[in-house]
Order: sequence, then structure tokens, then C-alpha cells
Amino acid sequence: MADERRRGRSPAELLERAQQLRLKIQEQDVYDLQAFKQLLDDVRGAAMSDEISLVYEELVAAFPTAVGIWTRYVEAEMAAGNAEGVKAVFGRCLMQCPSVDLWFMYLKFIKKSNEPRGAEGILETRQAYDFTLDTIGQDIHSGPLWQEYIGFLSGPKPGSPAYAALWSSGMVGGQEESSKTAALRRTYQRAIVVPTHSLELIWKNYEAFEQQTAAAAAAGGGGSGLAAKQFSQRVIGEQRPRFQAARMAYRERKRKMEGIDPAALPVPPGKGGPQQQEQARLWKAFLEYERSNPQRLEAGALAQRVELGYMQALMCLLHFPEVWYDYARWHADAGSGVAQATACLVRAVAALPNCLLLHFALADLQEAQGHTDAAREVYESLVKQLEPPPGAAQQQQQQQPNGADPAAPPAPPEPAGGPIAALPPDQHALAWIQYMRFCRRESLLASRKMFIRAKKAPRCPWQVYVASALMEWRHVRERDVARKIFEKGLEVAEYATTPEYILAYADFLCDVGDVDNARALFERVLTEDANRKSVLLWERYLAFEFEMGDLQSALRLEKRAREALGELSGAPGAGAARNIQLLLLRYQFLDSYACPPGQQQYLLHLMGKGPAPPGFERQRRGGAAGSEGGDGAGQDDRNAGRGGDGWSPAVPGERDMRGGTGPPSALPPLLDRFLSMLPAPEYLDGPVPDLNLVLDTLLGMPDDEHGGVAGGGVKRELEGDEHDMGGGPGRDIFRMRAKQRARLAAGDA
Repeated sequence: MADERRRGRSPAELLERAQQLRLKIQEQDVYDLQAFKQLLDDVRGAAMSDEISLVYEELVAAFPTAVGIWTRYVEAEMAAGNAEGVKAVFGRCLMQCPSVDLWFMYLKFIKKSNEPRGAEGILETRQAYDFTLDTIGQDIHSGPLWQEYIGFLSGPKPGSPAYAALWSSGMVGGQEESSKTAALRRTYQRAIVVPTHSLELIWKNYEAFEQQTAAAAAAGGGGSGLAAKQFSQRVIGEQRPRFQAARMAYRERKRKMEGIDPAALPVPPGKGGPQQQEQARLWKAFLEYERSNPQRLEAGALAQRVELGYMQALMCLLHFPEVWYDYARWHADAGSGVAQATACLVRAVAALPNCLLLHFALADLQEAQGHTDAAREVYESLVKQLEPPPGAAQQQQQQQPNGADPAAPPAPPEPAGGPIAALPPDQHALAWIQYMRFCRRESLLASRKMFIRAKKAPRCPWQVYVASALMEWRHVRERDVARKIFEKGLEVAEYATTPEYILAYADFLCDVGDVDNARALFERVLTEDANRKSVLLWERYLAFEFEMGDLQSALRLEKRAREALGELSGAPGAGAARNIQLLLLRYQFLDSYACPPGQQQYLLHLMGKGPAPPGFERQRRGGAAGSEGGDGAGQDDRNAGRGGDGWSPAVPGERDMRGGTGPPSALPPLLDRFLSMLPAPEYLDGPVPDLNLVLDTLLGMPDDEHGGVAGGGVKRELEGDEHDMGGGPGRDIFRMRAKQRARLAAGDA
């Protein structure tokens, strides 16, 4: 089938398809794994050309550690006879994809390339084997690699060119056989401590090797035969406990590896579905097992094995920052040292350039080692993406249209752009704030200069002003300087209507004991129309007055809040929800409310701030108060601060649980009841389930003996008469799915 599909697509069409899939990743963050796998099948076996090479480049750019894609790429270059292309691909993928299959291909290529080169080629092949076993020799599947290397060393016969190349170089005449025996013994003893699938066979071969060596010595005559036999028995006895420890570790290692798919495509967390979550769990459990050192290996051997485990895990979990950081921490604490930890984090930020967490960890590690210049380079690489490129202002001025008003202020230049620039504004703020903290550890003056630089950047986030002001107050007690920074921020129109910025300023004033100016701040900002509709500002102002003012002032402010936010909708329970919300706010302290825990959970649910209490049937959620299409309860106040119409308690009956106003649900009663038992979407955190899989599972469940909520019961309701169900769209959707499955089944047959 794949060949037929490929014959229907030209290389140019395959390339266009690959570019479209990459574009979906870059612009929409969509990983169409099925389409990528289909493309990989379509391109397999195609004659290598410029277009096919570009298809592979698109694939490895999307999945840089996918060993299956690299293997196909190498196969295509080999089939084309392009030795230089094969070398180039191996140079890019071998170290980041420690897969036994890929390294076998590498050895096959090296051996074939070195066959015509005589003794020099033999030595280079041996070096390739040594390099391969040092890199991948601890893998559970590496047994055939060890056996092949042993065969490579023991195969050449005395007098052959290969034998001379391996054992005569640098040796005094007559010592070739002893050199060969010592090399084979070292290789066997390295192999029998690696828990591989071939461990038992390698051990048997090793015993036979020692016995044959002793027999050969005895056949040589003299008094060395008995000594050789005793030496052989002693060596086998010394190595047996090491082999037995490896055999015991193999059983557990094999169990830990069950279910792991090293060829899984590396996609960001949440993009690979439940299988990805299971792979992440299995890999983390395997790494924990390897770090526990069940064989009690020496430090060098343990480090080699654990490092291989991390490298193999990252082939699938490339986009998981916790795995990268755990890898770096292991190097710093118990692995190869801080230098390797730094190199690991450098690779991590290259793999995840938009993960600030790893950038900051790298900068801290560099700074902790005293490499302040290297740490500064990390921060500079981040903030330069948020600043205009050099000369951007002059270039923008030159490109200004002829008809533009020369008196009008020029538009701010755009930032240079990059992975960090594409992140939300709060991430931009973190980049500046962490750089300011780094500078503050050098001197407060350096931190102030960095703040001045930050606020000149296009669209500087408000958090930068807050961080700078608090730094002035907390480190040098510059109260007036901090207040001036806050006031400077209020001059920015966007910040003046940002509730979070205003509340940060108010909290600062309260912390320094400036109650009068805090009250004046609330009064000043509430003159803005956008701020007057902010639930968050009114709540905090009311809490401030209840704590710092007198009761009459607080009650008057409460009345103003009601008037500013408007009356809630006339849905049943709206007035009660509004009143109890204000009453709870009046007596709240931190997270403590003036009611028993059971009542507290119910009341918070009534206001849309928490889940329903146990046993409380979930009510239909109310819409935003005072408007038909307002935001639902419990949403972030950012929307309310931009013009929402008041409080948003969960008012029963105004909006159903699927969102939106309208007539009652047309779903079958059984499904409607089932959906009403599910938690609200905002209380769920995790991957989105596959809708088709869920529905197919529900519809395929057998009837239970009591006729309860089972798939058969669902089917019976769906297959009932139209007047029994109301003929809603829910039934039609299910029937359409059933018909579609039937058509697909008939087509497969």
C-alpha cells in the first residue's frame, strides 16, 4: 500500500506535504503524528534526490532525536551510494541518538568503507568498535555488538594481513597471541557485567575461551599447562560473582524496560496523548532504577550507564524540561561534574530555546562557578530578542510614508524577535527581572541601569516596574524611589487600567504604612471607566477599608461598589449570591472565612470560586452578572477589569454546563445526567481525551444486569423512537458515527 501511495506522489509533492506539516508545528503548535508517519512511509524507498533529501531534512528538523527517521535517512543515502552524505548524516545523529540499530548501521558502513584500505582500515574499524561500545555498550540490546566485536578480534588467523594489523603492530615477535588473548579477556570481562539479552551466551563463550586458552597452553608442552589451567579456573571463579550480579540485575532491568518505545516521536508534553504520558512515566522509573546502582558498579561504569539512560530517554522526551534538568543535576551531584552539567544545560537550551527555566538554570550554574561573563551572555541572548535590532529606529524613520504627520510621535520599533519574543508578556518580564536580579548581585547601580534599559524596550511588561520598585525598597529601603517608579508606571495608559499593577502598588503602600496614599490610589484609579468595572479592584478596596477604615466608610464603599458594578441578572438566587459574597468578603482574613468548612465549600461554589461539595448535584452554571454573554464565574479578573459587567456568581439556571445560553439540552436524558455529574472544565488539568475513543468505548460497553449506565443502555436510548428523545442533535451525531464505523468496516472487509 505504501508503495502504491508513493507511486502516486512525486518528490515535489512529498516535499510540499513535509513543509506543510512543519508549518503547522511552527505556526499552530500542532503535531499531526499520523500524517508524519504516513509521510515517512511514503518517502521510504524513494530514490534519493534533492527533493527527497529536503523531505528528510524537514522530518529531522521536526523530530531531531527520532531514531526511526535518522535510520531511514541513512538507508536512503546508502542506497544512493553517497558515502559523503552517509558520513554527514552519521555525524549529526549518532551522539544524540544512542540506538543500537543506528550504531549497527554505522559499524556496517565503517567496515565496508575500510575493506579496501588494508591494515590501516582494520585499525580504524577496531577504533570504531571501541567507540561504539564505549557509547552504547551498556544498552540491554547491545549483546550482539559485544559478540560481533569478539568475533572481529578472534576471527583473523595467524599469518593473515588482518592478524598482523591487529596484533603485530608495536609488538615484539612471538607476543602476538598473548596480546590477542589479553584483549579478548578484557572484552569478555567488560561484556559479562552488562545486563543484556545475550548475557548467558556471552558467559558460556567466555568460559569456553578460558578453557581453550588453558588447553592451548597445555598443548604447548613444558610445565606451563597445569599453571595455565589453574589460572583459567581462578579467573573464571573471580568473574562468576560479577556475572551473577549482572544476571540478577538483568531480570529487573528487563522488567523496567517493558513497555518503553525508544522509537517514539519526540513531541512536547500533552501532544502525544496517553501513550506519551505512559512513556514518560516508564522512562523516569527506569532512570531512577539505573541511578540506584543495583549492581554496585564503580563510579566510572555507573556514570557511563546512567548517562546512556538519560540520552536514550531524551530521544523520546526531548521536550520535557524536567528530564533535562534532572540530567544536569545528576551530573553536578554524582556524575561527571559541573562541567558536564553545564554542557548538558547548553544542549537543553538549544533543544528548548523558549524554556526560560532552563536558561535561568544555566545562568545560575555559570554564575555559581564564578563565570559571570558566561552567565551574562545567557541573559543577553534572552533580552536581545525583546529589544529592537541595532539601527531599527533610524530605518523605521527612513521608511515613514511621505504623507505622515511629522509632529506625530513615531511608532515604537518592533523587537528583534526569537523564541522568547514569541512568548506571552509575563515571560518577557521574567527575562528582564532575572537579569535585573543578576545585576543587583553585582551592584544596585547595575540593576538600575538594567531597569532603564528594560523600560525602553517595546511593550515592556508592567511586572518589570513592580520588580524594580520592590528591589529598591527591600534592599536599600529607598521608599521614595520605589514610589516614584510605581508612579512612573501609572503614566503608561495600559498599566493604569491593569488591576494587577494597581494592586501591587497598593500592597506596597500598605506594607510601608502609607494608608492614606493607598486609599488615594484606589480613589484615583477608580475614576477610569475600565477600572470601575473591575471586580478585583472593588473587592480589594473593600477588604482594605474593612481592615483599615471605620465601619461606616466601609459600608458606604460597599454601596458604591454595588452601584458601579450594576445589579446582577434576575436569575433565581442571584441576589443571595451577591449579598453572601459581600458578607464573606467583609470578614475574610487570608483564606479563612467566617463559616464552617462545609458551608464554606458550598458558598464558594455558589460564587463560582470552588467545586461543588460532595453529594451536591452540580447546578447549571450562571453567566456573567448583569449581561447576557458575560464571562462565566470564577474567570480571571483580566476580562472583568477590561469592562466586565459585575460579579459572576454561579447562578443556577442561567447557563448550562456546556457553556452559552439557550434552550435546554437536546441530549438523551441518560447522557445529560452523565454530563451533569462531570466537574467543570476549569477544574480539570491534563491532556484532552480522544473524543472518538471515549464515545466508541461507551457505545461498545455491554449491558449490565441492572440496566444501569452501560453502553447497551446508551444504545437503546439512541436507537429509540424520535418522540421518546425529542429528536435532538445529540442522537444524530451518535448515529452518524455508528454509520461511519459501519462503512469503514465494510470497506476493510
